[in-house]
Amino acid sequence: MKIFGFELEFNHDTIRQKIEDCCRERKKGYVCIVDGPSLVRSHTEPTFLKVLQEAYFNSCDGGSVAEMASHLHKQKLRAFTGPEIFAEYITRREFRQVLLGNTEEMFRKVEGKVSSLPELPKVPKVEEQTYLFHIPLPFCSVEDFDYSGIAREIERLDADIIWVSLGAPKQEYFMQRLLPHLKRGLLLGVGAAFAFYLGELKDYSFRIGEYRFNWIYRLFTEPKKQFTRVKTIFRYYPVIYYKEKKKLRG
Repeated sequence: MKIFGFELEFNHDTIRQKIEDCCRERKKGYVCIVDGPSLVRSHTEPTFLKVLQEAYFNSCDGGSVAEMASHLHKQKLRAFTGPEIFAEYITRREFRQVLLGNTEEMFRKVEGKVSSLPELPKVPKVEEQTYLFHIPLPFCSVEDFDYSGIAREIERLDADIIWVSLGAPKQEYFMQRLLPHLKRGLLLGVGAAFAFYLGELKDYSFRIGEYRFNWIYRLFTEPKKQFTRVKTIFRYYPVIYYKEKKKLRG
């Protein structure tokens, strides 16, 4: 649906269909996973809003974003988070997948967990071969990446799904800049999804409706970063809500 100035998809089956269609039809695009801070950034930074507007699609990562959208449109909408999408697709052997960014050690841990899972359903016409790959990235600014070189590596691996782990908003700007260099492949900016998958970051299970309370736990583990984020959200959410409500009335 068109909301907050960009298209934001909440239907989980539609998201799955779009991912798989892009891979099977050998198209290209990028997917942004929008949480509370990203929503605020789209309100305060026109360049970031443009990134979301140019995405193949955007999925909702934040329970608070889903609740706000549900209240505005008077229907029940659910987030489909980056860690959830990653956990669902990382075992899908019919898609060649690249973990872009993070460390070789992290990749080996993900690869090890996947290989230790119970026998997965056989996939017709897929050989018993590696379908997971890793491309490390240098620590540098968005402007300084060798996008054509990275694209050549992805093309060499014939990747269907490219998981980008750089953290927001860097990964979103990175995907926007990388896309023109790609011939095919779906980029998904999933932030800390690798760490969630491995259990190195905990998904605090207590929730009320779509509201997750990870942020309470993280206030104590990353106080400086999280207090800033929470303060910014509380400051801008009312403005975003009433702006959107006014648009719907108009």
